[in-house]
Amino acid sequence: MYGIMTTNHAESWNNTIVNARNLPITSLVISLFEMVIDYFDARHVEIATQSLNGGIFTKYGTMKLNRAIARASRYQVKLFDRDTWLFQVTIRKDGLKGGNNHTIRLRQSTCTCGKWQNYHIPCSHVISCCAYVKMRYDNLVDDCYKLENVSNIYSGVFEPIPNKGDPCWPIAINFPKLVHDEDIQKKKGRRKTTRFRNEMDFQAPHGKKINQLLQY
Repeated sequence: MYGIMTTNHAESWNNTIVNARNLPITSLVISLFEMVIDYFDARHVEIATQSLNGGIFTKYGTMKLNRAIARASRYQVKLFDRDTWLFQVTIRKDGLKGGNNHTIRLRQSTCTCGKWQNYHIPCSHVISCCAYVKMRYDNLVDDCYKLENVSNIYSGVFEPIPNKGDPCWPIAINFPKLVHDEDIQKKKGRRKTTRFRNEMDFQAPHGKKINQLLQY
């Protein structure tokens, strides 16, 4: 997906596995495996429902496209070169807002606002240019937003984990056996973490004002 500049996905993953990450390694792997199966099934049903309802793009792609379409009618379009599809779009002035110009090059898939390049979805300036020359703008949406392609991602089939001794399991030949060192005693309480802490791990003390914190 384009346009993501945050670590929210990593935080979402950490929050999802919070109940499983303290399990023994075998139980942890099985738990994550079952979570992935449930996620793939839910996404497969969701995408199939959207396709049956006539959807072409994902919810995110459709939302971004509809928002751009709603804004496109407020612009003035000037065609500079029909061979290279070079346009200039002027935002109508409304009080202190508006009056800016943007340059669109359809053949190079660029707009000076930068949104088309970042999200790979036509911005409102591009849609206004397409409407001006009666060109379809849905063909300019990247393939990653098409439900047909997203459906292929979640079309895979997982096989259940076989029981121990099943012929599907590989035969371990001269594999070393790992045992716990009895001389090492497990201490009570939660194991101390070795992760390096950063500024996101520290919270401001209650009752302190922001100007006091900025002095440090």
